Amino acid sequence: MGGTRTSSKKEMSKIFHIIDLDSSGMIDRLEIAKYMKNNYPNFPIVVVDLFLMLADKDGNGQIDKKEFADFYKVVQASVATDMDLVDIVYTATSVSEGSENITNTRMVNVLRCLGINVSKEELSNVSFNKEDFQKEIEQFL
Repeated sequence: MGGTRTSSKKEMSKIFHIIDLDSSGMIDRLEIAKYMKNNYPNFPIVVVDLFLMLADKDGNGQIDKKEFADFYKVVQASVATDMDLVDIVYTATSVSEGSENITNTRMVNVLRCLGINVSKEELSNVSFNKEDFQKEIEQFL
């Protein structure tokens, strides 16, 4: 069992260094987009900005190795299970939020990453479970 965890950490570290094209120790939007386009051609590139926002805990516009490690499992699960866009967005957002319920503030940020400008007042709820989240997103997409 411990071997799997070590193997996963090694894989995560290897992928981080592959994505980090300039070897800066930080991953930016362009590096993520290039990696996803080259390795997962069916992955919706529009989600790159969303993943960056959700993974970038310190808000500096880049993902460091710790932030990447924390978010790696979500990305892997999303691409491995061939989720649709709304499922990927919900999974990534709920992990970032640390809850199955998404706040309307986070929902506004998610929608903005998807190119949709709305205010909290325009949303139907103050908190969204998975079903509500899917309905809300789908009405704007």
